[in-house]
Amino acid sequence: MAPAQTLLVVDDDPTVRLLTSSGLKKRGYQVIQAADAEQALRLMQDNTPDLALVDVSMPGRNGFEFVQAVRNGEAGIANQERPLLMLTGSDDVTSIDQAFTSGATDFITKPINLPLLVERVKYALRGAEREKALREAQMEQASACKLARLGFWQLNFSNDALTWSEDAAEVLNCTALPESHQALLGLLNDTDALRLNTALEAAQEGREGLNLEVTLHLSHSERILRLQSDPKTQEGHLIGAFQDVTALRAFEDKALYLAEYDDLTDLPKRRLFLNLLDEQLADTKMIWSIGVIDISRLHRINDALGIEAGDQVLAMFAQRLKQSLGHEALMCRLEADTFAVAIPHANSQQMQAYHHNWMQPLARAHKVKGEEIFVDFTAGVSLHPQDGSNSDELLRTALLAQRFCRYHTANQRVMFYQDVEAFDDSNALSLENDLRKALGNQEFFLVYQPQQQLSNGQFIGVEALLRWRHPMRGVVSPGEFIPLLEESGLIIDVGDWVAGEACRQLAQWQTEGIEVAMAINISARQFEQAGLAKRLAQHVAEYGVKPQQLELEITESTAMSNPEATLATLYELKKLGFKLAIDDFGTGHSSYEYLLRFPLDTLKIDRSFIIDVAEARQNRAIVRSLTALCQGLGLKTVAEGVETQRQRDYLDALDVDDVQGFLLARPMEPQACLTFLRKQAKSAVVN
Repeated sequence: MAPAQTLLVVDDDPTVRLLTSSGLKKRGYQVIQAADAEQALRLMQDNTPDLALVDVSMPGRNGFEFVQAVRNGEAGIANQERPLLMLTGSDDVTSIDQAFTSGATDFITKPINLPLLVERVKYALRGAEREKALREAQMEQASACKLARLGFWQLNFSNDALTWSEDAAEVLNCTALPESHQALLGLLNDTDALRLNTALEAAQEGREGLNLEVTLHLSHSERILRLQSDPKTQEGHLIGAFQDVTALRAFEDKALYLAEYDDLTDLPKRRLFLNLLDEQLADTKMIWSIGVIDISRLHRINDALGIEAGDQVLAMFAQRLKQSLGHEALMCRLEADTFAVAIPHANSQQMQAYHHNWMQPLARAHKVKGEEIFVDFTAGVSLHPQDGSNSDELLRTALLAQRFCRYHTANQRVMFYQDVEAFDDSNALSLENDLRKALGNQEFFLVYQPQQQLSNGQFIGVEALLRWRHPMRGVVSPGEFIPLLEESGLIIDVGDWVAGEACRQLAQWQTEGIEVAMAINISARQFEQAGLAKRLAQHVAEYGVKPQQLELEITESTAMSNPEATLATLYELKKLGFKLAIDDFGTGHSSYEYLLRFPLDTLKIDRSFIIDVAEARQNRAIVRSLTALCQGLGLKTVAEGVETQRQRDYLDALDVDDVQGFLLARPMEPQACLTFLRKQAKSAVVN
């Protein structure tokens, strides 16, 4: 049984100390008491409590000063990161802000509500455990950053001062770095100096961002630096990133390998797999079968034994794939728990038996962390040429067969696409077939979720969300039909319809006297299409709305799949006047390097960081770091998934600009949204 956690109660009022301590002891905590800050600091050094409850008003050092002292290390290094809850009779924003500025974890107002205090203590202790794990992860990330030789710089155009991130000298392995623009030019050859000067002038004038490589001639060595920045400056400052790419240039082949191969399983990624398969289909007359194998319930292994155990299972599963198939087969890791294979056959006889046989070893138990783990899976197989003429079609039909096998069969691991139609229950096929007719039958519609500006409470925008009203099944869940749209390629036409409908609705609301911005999601497949910018420009022109009133949202994973192509498309859209946003930020690559380069207007913070923002200090730290970064870059922040008033209050205190979520309003159809916006506009006028 784990020992009871120790709490320190710091309050100059003996009655408050006694009542608080007594209530906490009844909840199973050990409690020590201090009457002032000095005594509390000594007790923390001797006892190292798990959490401290600190009164604001005390003789000598007040609660704010005590918290600052702990954070500065006066209570010992072991206590610097301890959760500190402030007890105060004040509930104004200034006191709350001062508490957080001092380093407090949370605050609670007097008179103390003991049940509420116990819950806040419990959440703070849990948050401390998560924060410890986060610090360890951040240390690993900092090490990775050093290994990648990344850093930041800032140029002040008014006095030519050039400053670097704290570890820049260490990254570049030198004792001192140039402290001015002119000093930097002195370390470059004439050609690099001219290129850098030209680029800086363009960035200062906001014409384009900085993105070039120069060779820095230091006393002991030469370093190749890649310098990047946003085209915008903030009050005469230009902020950018640098990377020492000296060693990187020697390992470009390795970088190419990592771009095309999955580092966990050492298998090709989806794009390389499809390219290789298309080459084989063009060069051979053999019959090819394409299989998709999806591991069932991998999340249970992750939950029970940890993510590392799940990764071990994936690596061993991939190894068995290689052992089960010959060297002529192609293999790849499609997604987290999904693999694809392509196998050549001399003829089609006994092909089904072949697939059942080679998959049998995949089901054997895996030994992970001393335990035997049985991995189940479902598979779908398509055949060339009858199920598809190219790699995309063959993969799509194999995926459809796999999904059908997973959801519509019992005690069956493998399903061939040609056998799917033999089943009476053909919902999987019929749903996709119905989806292909839905656009022509006008079954799609949009709902709109309002976005609120925290500074004044006004609703300044809406996000358009796609819905499908099936003639027989009613409204189909987006999670069910949007993946089908993506896989089938229908998302391109449907996405174009969404853009046009959003423009039409925006124009109609404007005639009703409602002025809001409209956010629409651009899918990965849409974003890859040539002519996207031209098509969007046609929509805004047709309905007479301004491009600046549309905010185009792309996900972080879409942006990072091909950063250079993304950059070109974003600049094309930006040139036409569209607002640009990164959606679900923080859930994928989180590359600050490209965040500096992309011409963005908005960063949407993923709801996974918002859920616990009121309880977990590390979530607040992450959100605050993002808002500070965005303020420096001139970006607006929008927090998604806000469901409680407490979350909203914290986000306001953390300088988030806009919020959206169920607390404010659920997604609504056009008329309901119009009524809502009118009501809010009238309320704002009255107030």
